[in-house]
Amino acid sequence: MLVPQPAVDEQARLAILASLGILDSPGIEEIDRITRMVARQFQAKAVVVSLIDADRQWFLSHTGIDIHQSCRDTSFCGHTILEPGPLIVRDARLDLRFHDNPLVTGAPHIVFYAGCALHSKEGVALGALCLIDDRPRDWCEEEQQTLLDMTALVQSYIFHLENRQYTARVEDNLAKTEALFEQTFAHAAVGFSLVGLDWRWLRINPQVCNMLGYAEYQLRACLLHDVTHSDDLYAENVLIPRLLSGEINSFCIEKLLQRANGSTLWVTLTASLVRNVTGEAHHYIVVISDITERKHIEQALYSLQGDLERRVADRTYELQVAMDQLHQEIAQRLTRERELTESKNRLRAITDNIPALICHVDANEQYTFVNHFHANWYGVEETQVSGKQVRDVVGDDSYQKIKPYIRQALQGMTVSYEIELSDHSHHAKGGVLHTTLIPCDDIRNGYYGLSTDISEIKALQAQLEFEANHDALTGLPNRRAFQQSLIHAAGKQEKADRDIALLFLDIDNFKAYNDTYGHEFGDLILKFFGYTLRENLRSQDIVARLAGDEFTVLLSGLMNTESDVSRICISLMSALHSIECIAGVPVALSASIGVAIGRARQSLLPDALLARADAAMYRAKQSGKGRYYLG
Repeated sequence: MLVPQPAVDEQARLAILASLGILDSPGIEEIDRITRMVARQFQAKAVVVSLIDADRQWFLSHTGIDIHQSCRDTSFCGHTILEPGPLIVRDARLDLRFHDNPLVTGAPHIVFYAGCALHSKEGVALGALCLIDDRPRDWCEEEQQTLLDMTALVQSYIFHLENRQYTARVEDNLAKTEALFEQTFAHAAVGFSLVGLDWRWLRINPQVCNMLGYAEYQLRACLLHDVTHSDDLYAENVLIPRLLSGEINSFCIEKLLQRANGSTLWVTLTASLVRNVTGEAHHYIVVISDITERKHIEQALYSLQGDLERRVADRTYELQVAMDQLHQEIAQRLTRERELTESKNRLRAITDNIPALICHVDANEQYTFVNHFHANWYGVEETQVSGKQVRDVVGDDSYQKIKPYIRQALQGMTVSYEIELSDHSHHAKGGVLHTTLIPCDDIRNGYYGLSTDISEIKALQAQLEFEANHDALTGLPNRRAFQQSLIHAAGKQEKADRDIALLFLDIDNFKAYNDTYGHEFGDLILKFFGYTLRENLRSQDIVARLAGDEFTVLLSGLMNTESDVSRICISLMSALHSIECIAGVPVALSASIGVAIGRARQSLLPDALLARADAAMYRAKQSGKGRYYLG
């Protein structure tokens, strides 16, 4: 039985499935209606809508069977989600993947299976719509299209669930954002207000009311100009047109405001324009800070300055220069601070949108910065990472792997490495990361880290390596892989204590089966032949398909070489002889086996050993087939 493998994107697939909140839920009539319709359409014994969990397939909807879930290892749908298109099994009893599956040999006695994968909006396979029957069935293109159409109906409901979950998350985030804004607005230490284009108060926080001595309802009944001192009524008139035209984004001025009790206060008034989605001016955000005390101090300073000027006339020019320089430095500092803030914001926006793990770690191995992708990888909030030790975030197991590279980076060396990280205790994603650690210009400031997930690349490399070394039909090692194994074994024989033996097998009368029943049946014979060899040999023995109907077996660790070889050859011929029928066709399988022995503590040439086994096989075939010959 072939057990379905996890999907390449298994963790992401399970996360999406869990986010739907549908597993183990009550039946959904919309889906049940489709299930019943499919059963009627195809006259099937049973129809199932399955969702593939980590170790089970759960039935979202089903008709014709009484169970609600089954093991993923035996599921047909576990194979369907790995296929690019529908999975059609006309007779599972004749399929090497399923012929010994408990669902085939026992209840519900599946013989025919047709299934189509159900995908998320991102194209991730979550489960399948399938129909099963206890008899073999033909399957035409029209039926396949009908099944695809039915699958699309179920999939549209899954899309609906995804949209509903997304909407819920957006609404929750919006509510939190609004609550944060309300708290900030209400508890700001400065006056904060929203003002219309006509400078009428729209919203006012308590601090504005406290500054001016008015109740909120009193301020909302008037304009900002109504509480402005008559000397400063037109202070902002030059700046407002520039703000409305887009020439500037905001302005900040100092002006006098009139309190309710008739007194005045000096303030800095900062105004920013808010536009609607169409780009039209909508309202102002106005921030008011009380600078009355500062103004009193400034006035006192100016008075003192005048006194000093009268007493020390020769220092007037120097003092003025010093004051101008001070103002310039303050302005430059404010500009640099604003530019630094903007630069940090731009850097944050860039790094959060890069699909890579980016961080800064100080000399004490404490995080000072991580991007969104880094925090998400380790399952933590970005705001919670700052100041934490690397060990506490990545987990002790992962830390021990990367510790040597961290030491090198803190010593001023740029290092790169690939390492598999997985720490489930910290909710980290498993996978292979390619990481580069770059020390800061001053190593006392720590290092920068850049990591990319190369898990998919590594999985693809492994798959390509497997395909390069294995026969696509039988799954056995191919000629290339076998020759490498033979070269390796031959190289060790000079120092080995035991013999090795090479078996060269050729299926008798294979051409007759191929010509009579077709190449598809011939391929099935080759699969059964390879499977029989593998099941009747020791775990350390290497079985390979060289080409066509030629197979080889490398036996190692032989003590009683000739008797061990004879026993193994007889066992293989007996196992082949026991196969009486394949796919309903009577067969009489046998093979001609040639044997070549490589002695211990003797130099051995791989090609010579293979040539001897090949020649011995022809001697066996000439002597009557179904025999072995020791060359």
